[in-house]
Amino acid sequence: MCQATLTAERLEALPAALRRRPELVALRYAVALAAGAREAPGRTGYLATLAFNVARLQRLEALLAAAHAAGLRLMPIKGALLVRTHYGDPGARAMVDVDLVCAPSDLPRAVELGRDLGMHRHDPETFRTARGASHDVKLVDGGLIIELHHRLWHELRVARDVEPLLARARPVPFGATTAWAPDEADHLYVVLVHAAMHGFVGNPLWLTDAALLVAGAREPLLPRVEALAVAARARVALAAARDQLHLAMPWLDVGDGGAAPLRRALLRRMAPWLQRGEGELGVWSSRLVRPLLFDRPRDLGSWALEKLAMWRG
Repeated sequence: MCQATLTAERLEALPAALRRRPELVALRYAVALAAGAREAPGRTGYLATLAFNVARLQRLEALLAAAHAAGLRLMPIKGALLVRTHYGDPGARAMVDVDLVCAPSDLPRAVELGRDLGMHRHDPETFRTARGASHDVKLVDGGLIIELHHRLWHELRVARDVEPLLARARPVPFGATTAWAPDEADHLYVVLVHAAMHGFVGNPLWLTDAALLVAGAREPLLPRVEALAVAARARVALAAARDQLHLAMPWLDVGDGGAAPLRRALLRRMAPWLQRGEGELGVWSSRLVRPLLFDRPRDLGSWALEKLAMWRG
């Protein structure tokens, strides 16, 4: 973990609503431990996260090894990769599930490999699949959930194809096997826009993921990230994510995306509310944010009609 990027002082300087989030307990303890502290709050949460992650990373490693032997490109993203490449401590980065990017053409074979390892396939509800309102297939075994993302997302009319990211991926060591890792700009783009897709009320560790990606990059990433967002019609989502990141971590230089200033100003005013998280606010909180994030306002009407048809169906 980059000690200059995530320090105890910087984590303590996060807004109060974020500091209270349980997802940060393990990270705060890991940072204190890495700094040489003998005692720090959160040891129980850290040990629970460590046990949870080690078990899941072992299963992920087995799946990646099988995919590597079969010639499939499976690409871990977000916590599934960053816990190894950037956090440097498997107990530091709490995860709910494990995210893998998989080309749609490779999905049947990837599911078969998961079944060989004792997992079963869990598809989204039929009404979601029928309306194209899904982007992953889950491999499940008890508390283990591996999400195979054959699309990046399905919201906001943002380009969602995974093949360009897989084409730019590079092999990296992953335990005793090899994983495909996204290009750094691709990864930062996914982290920021994915946070917007969840209305900024999902796992708050997207903030620390982004901070570590920005600080650990060999070159400035944001110009390339901006180009990706323009091409994908995700300028507003990206700019809003950068605003939320800056509000939480003002010491991090993330610039200004320049898109939709009035809508972003409203989201900045909402930041203390959003930082409390979906668990406290309810699932509708993210749905209320999404209409502010369209690049093309005319898309909002057709999106709303699609949602209505899906829920009625």
